[in-house]
Amino acid sequence: MRVKLCNLDDLPDGDAQGFDPLAKGQDTLFVIRQGSVLRAYLNDCPHWPGSPMAWRRHAYLTADKKHIACSGHGALFDIHSGACVRGPCVGQNLQVLELHIDEKEDVLAELGKFSRAHTIRNI
Repeated sequence: MRVKLCNLDDLPDGDAQGFDPLAKGQDTLFVIRQGSVLRAYLNDCPHWPGSPMAWRRHAYLTADKKHIACSGHGALFDIHSGACVRGPCVGQNLQVLELHIDEKEDVLAELGKFSRAHTIRNI
């Protein structure tokens, strides 16, 4: 099932933004934009399944924007792969979500396909 998240222009370059496409009351996924590359991950720390990553809305990256951070456990994740590089879940990965960009430049998430494999959508 594909769900529209936003328009590409709504995603800040070099930053992350959370989304709640299923209206669960908290962001269930987040998207990172780095130039023409988008990456999407489930908002769920592999160290403690069901735990959200951000300490406040859209705060998924470290201050230097070089890693994804789990505020609850102090884990750091590689932005490009979702692999845990520091903290209690080293060797585990964030769940990757497949993204699509339509002809109107709307960003769509494929919610039925979760994967631990690395996925990048070049736009």
